Amino acid sequence: MPLLPQNDEGTNEGSPSGAIFSLLLNLKGLPYRTEWVSYPDIAPTFEKLGIKHTSLKMDGSGRPHYTCPAIIDPTSPEPTKLPDSTPIALYIEEAYPDVGPKVFPEASKDAQLEFIDTAVWDIIQPIGNLVAAEVPAILDPRGSEYFYRTRTAFRKRPLETVCLAGSDERKQNWEDLKRGLDTIAKIYDRNVEGKGEYFAGTDITYADIFLASIFLWARVPSDRDRDMEVDSVWGGIAKLDEGRWAKFMQKFEGLLQVN
Repeated sequence: MPLLPQNDEGTNEGSPSGAIFSLLLNLKGLPYRTEWVSYPDIAPTFEKLGIKHTSLKMDGSGRPHYTCPAIIDPTSPEPTKLPDSTPIALYIEEAYPDVGPKVFPEASKDAQLEFIDTAVWDIIQPIGNLVAAEVPAILDPRGSEYFYRTRTAFRKRPLETVCLAGSDERKQNWEDLKRGLDTIAKIYDRNVEGKGEYFAGTDITYADIFLASIFLWARVPSDRDRDMEVDSVWGGIAKLDEGRWAKFMQKFEGLLQVN
């Protein structure tokens, strides 16, 4: 049972971590049932269920910080309770080695995780800045208020003022995003066997899933890039590099459902 942050549509828009998990389980063909958790309920829910925190609060208080997704796997004598996308993916690969395709094939784990920690993280920040002001609109009411309040405090400015349409700040984040995507494209092009369509080999790996989840996050509706004639940050990404990333996402179209 995965626990994911809740939005009004029951989809993974606005939550890259949730998208990673549903894409992975759908690819593997493992049965699962999703429990949606509103942002302010994540900490008390995880504490009640005995799911560990992933870090400490950045405010210096020393309080535990809980993040989605998390998994409860009841198939073992003692149910496995695990937070955080990558540890969950590694657990699933080890616990169910004969179910579905492998997402860490042929000792590729270290290369995949390095790619995620470097190249992919370089596009997370600009996308996060570009979509930040739009996320509250797709969340449930309590989650929306919580997200707005906490992100406003973190950024030390009203969330709606981040990356305004036509601003130099927005233009700079788009430039940073394009530069990061160019780097990722060069890395993918090294995979001659996969014709540049996969991180490694000719099948979807965890690195591909992680990248796809970031693109799904960018689908949050936005009217701040009308100069590009798109209605979301993803719309702008999909036009880049002769539609390369739109083509990349086509292989995930059958994996987008959330059970």
